[in-house]
Amino acid sequence: MTDFENDPDYEECLVTFFDVLGFRNLLHTRSGAEIRHLLSMFRRVSEGDTTPPTRSDEMRMISEVHAEIVSDAIVRTRTIETQYQAGPLVWELIDLLHIQIECVANGILVRGAMTIGPMHLGIDFSGPVFGPALVQAYFMEEGEVIFPRIAIHEDVIERHRQDQTLWREGHSYEDEERHLNNLLRQDESGLHYIDYLRASLSELDGEYAGWIEFLGRHKTLVESGLADSPNATVRRKYSWLKNYHNAVIDENMANLEPGAMTEDGDPCEALFSGLRIDA
Repeated sequence: MTDFENDPDYEECLVTFFDVLGFRNLLHTRSGAEIRHLLSMFRRVSEGDTTPPTRSDEMRMISEVHAEIVSDAIVRTRTIETQYQAGPLVWELIDLLHIQIECVANGILVRGAMTIGPMHLGIDFSGPVFGPALVQAYFMEEGEVIFPRIAIHEDVIERHRQDQTLWREGHSYEDEERHLNNLLRQDESGLHYIDYLRASLSELDGEYAGWIEFLGRHKTLVESGLADSPNATVRRKYSWLKNYHNAVIDENMANLEPGAMTEDGDPCEALFSGLRIDA
């Protein structure tokens, strides 16, 4: 049996496998340049110009991001260095959050699954890309992540509780847990997924006004999907998004101060009520 921990060709990574929903329709409605730009976001979000190791026995000194893109199947990896506490999990979750924000802005949806474990990436990311973590991510995305969201395998959550190399330097577990609670949501089965609607508030330009605009775009995207879904299977995905969207709106309305007004002098309650999806 392979000893992944001591095999120099493998390294520990956070791995996310994505599927772009409705990709066949994109091929017929978007130009090649538009599709190239959309898919490249999975690579360009935080993929830096760092200098890779030159020998297999060198430790990768910093956490690095890489993405492999083949049509609508995308594999994104973030290496986990062990010398410094750079907080790879939180930073990767933030990157995935931004990917979802960009996807919504461009009118597309993704489904994905994140796992953690051994991967072969090649010394300079020359590949081939393979490993048990990718297999686990693929099967989780294919079998468990039914709706348009990025789910986090329970092994990632458990590993984060125990492994300080996943934390940021100077952070306690309570610090890290607070950040994860701000980024993740759990469904009724206990599955964690990125809470991109709520978490986007602190990540968008224009702060509150930018968040309201984003929620409006999301509402339009979901309403269009519900109206144009070709079959019941696709419609169920948009129905889940509708429920998720309305839950975030309702939670925010419940936390409003009585009589709260926008900067333009409009009642906040009326503003958020108008963002609910009633289709």
